[in-house]
Parts: sequence; C-alpha cells; structure tokens
Amino acid sequence: MEQLNPIDAFEQQIHNVASHFSFIQQFSTLDKTAHTIKLRLYITTDCFVQIYANVRKNIVSYALVLSQNRIYGRNCYDGVWHRHPYEAPETHDFGPDGCRQISLEEFLIEVQQILEQEELL
Repeated sequence: MEQLNPIDAFEQQIHNVASHFSFIQQFSTLDKTAHTIKLRLYITTDCFVQIYANVRKNIVSYALVLSQNRIYGRNCYDGVWHRHPYEAPETHDFGPDGCRQISLEEFLIEVQQILEQEELL
C-alpha cells in the first residue's frame, strides 16, 4: 500500500476529524504545496474554521473566522503553541492553557462551545 506524503496525510486527517462534527457543512482546500496546506471548514457562508500547516517549519494554525474577522484561534510555531482568546482575539495567550498542544478535534470542540454560547448554532 502506497504511503501518503505528509501534506496529503494531514489533509486526509482534517477531513476525517471534521466529518465527525455536524456543524461543518463543507470542506475546501484553498492552497496546497509539497510542504504547506490551507483549508477551510465552512459552518456558514461567513463563518468558517481556517487551517494552515507547514510541515517543514512545524507550523499549525487554527482560526475561527466570522464576517472576515478571526474571533478565536490557536497556533503553533516551531513546536510552541499559543491561543488567541475569544474575549480578545488580537492578543496572544501563552499561559498554561494557551500554550498547551491541541488537536483539531479539541479545537473544533472549543469552536462548538463558542458558537453555542453565542447562539450561532
């Protein structure tokens, strides 16, 4: 059996995880190279989760976007995680919860909680 390259494997993992969340209406791969990928998981036409990864530089970025503005996010640069809190998405939280490694599944659970809290779901 042929083994997927890291970007194809990452893309497949995104699709597998996102398919378990009923609020995700559509997937879209916006850009893909040998080492990078940018995807969107659409919740509505103006609300989506954007995912970016660069496997060569160990970068992962998850962002909840509403009306073209990031309202929540978690990022990893060279193995160091931080959070853009919902209450102040322009800031960087490097505290104990903000700097912990997070999976896409955990991020989507957080997104669901935010959307339910704001009655967007």
